[in-house]
Amino acid sequence: MSPFIKNEDVITLTPLEDAAPSIGDVIAFVLPEADKLCVHRVVGKEGDGYVTKGDNATDADGLVSKENILGFVKRVERDGNEVFLGLGPERFLIAFLGDRGLLLPLLLPVVKLIRLLVKRSPH
Repeated sequence: MSPFIKNEDVITLTPLEDAAPSIGDVIAFVLPEADKLCVHRVVGKEGDGYVTKGDNATDADGLVSKENILGFVKRVERDGNEVFLGLGPERFLIAFLGDRGLLLPLLLPVVKLIRLLVKRSPH
């Protein structure tokens, strides 16, 4: 899910209860065939299943059933600070671009520019 969620970030989940995930939501779920915990973004819905994909992944995970979803990611913390980008209204655009393989090609130049500006700024 990098760059929005990185290793060692702390995530807070809320249960689905009666809500259904929608495109752009970030969910935690179990992939039964791999017996693996995943945190990925919903990029589509097919029948009773949800198509999920990591923001940094080239391929979707396949269909995830509601029974395998542990909850919605509602908060992300990195180094004790809340990370805002990726869970607000922009999640729809991120899901759209990620599903079409356009997120990283568009995001990498922006990240490089930000890093360059940060290095040049006086502290």
